[in-house]
Amino acid sequence: MNQQHKSQTHFRNPISARDRLAVCLRYLATGDSYKTIYLNYRLGKSTVATIIPEVCDTIWQKLQPQYMPIPNEEAWTKIADGFQERWQFPNCIGALDGKHVVIQAPSNSGSTFYNYKGGFSIVLMALVDHRYCFTIIDVGGHGSNSDGAFPLSQNVMRPFPGKDLDEARRIYNYRLSRARRVVENSFGILASKWEVYQRRIKLQPQNVDKVIKATCVLHNYIIKTTDPSNQHQAPECLAESSSSGAVQNLQQCGNHPSKEAFLIREAYKDYFTSTTGAVPWQQNALEWLNRELNCS
Repeated sequence: MNQQHKSQTHFRNPISARDRLAVCLRYLATGDSYKTIYLNYRLGKSTVATIIPEVCDTIWQKLQPQYMPIPNEEAWTKIADGFQERWQFPNCIGALDGKHVVIQAPSNSGSTFYNYKGGFSIVLMALVDHRYCFTIIDVGGHGSNSDGAFPLSQNVMRPFPGKDLDEARRIYNYRLSRARRVVENSFGILASKWEVYQRRIKLQPQNVDKVIKATCVLHNYIIKTTDPSNQHQAPECLAESSSSGAVQNLQQCGNHPSKEAFLIREAYKDYFTSTTGAVPWQQNALEWLNRELNCS
């Protein structure tokens, strides 16, 4: 870190850790330009440009071990129990998805960060637990080579394709969509809390990575330090907000699942329509969805 911002000289007092944090959080929370921030805080432009990535990096390093630790067996079990209890989806250790974080085209990058929507982006891949916390994230994928969704496999479930499905398959698709919406809502909460995602991020890719990691771990910090009675119950509309601004859905793609993956999906389908796995509200929800589809 640049010592001119920390050590006292004959010309100026050092910028305090409190002020450095305030500058960084102002940027993350508002998405304001560097110019707006350095004018408001009466700092040099280069000083602000140095402070923000440095503080983002520090936030990640200090908070990640406590608020996004690598899960152990006990943690995985707790997540699976949470999905069963809260979302009625058994044997699930997370909802998985990826998002394009829209950035300004980096200089001399060619098509490296170019994505299928005609813009430039960095990909955030995330596994989310039952209460909207990020369990594992992978940041830094290029828009050009990270457009694929996840195929059906023994460890990743996908909906049954097509429109003319029998009732059992429609129920499975609804139950899967309900559990998967957790990650969509997590991205929605992230984008609504940190408005830097509502604009094209005008930083170098390595600094965008730091911004993403800092906001994700701050997202967890906020949820985990909030009273359990006030835990996020994200409305459905938040999932839609994650597709606006600087966070966009990944493109769907084909898949070549194994026989075992098909059998696992069939087992889930049968379970969700059995006396053990069915829930009282799923039939009403399915009827409501059918009416909505018929009206659209």
